[in-house]
Amino acid sequence: MWVSVVLLVVFAALLSMTSLWLWRQQAARSGEPVHHAAPRRTAWRGHASA
Repeated sequence: MWVSVVLLVVFAALLSMTSLWLWRQQAARSGEPVHHAAPRRTAWRGHASA
């Protein structure tokens, strides 16, 4: 039983540290403008020009 309690405490600590880290990352990036790359589409030629 004690092993399961220790594992539960470790899992809860890791989950809380990860959520805190992600929350801080999101708060730090909120002021930056969002940059999306243009989609890369290659020109496919099905037939050769005559």
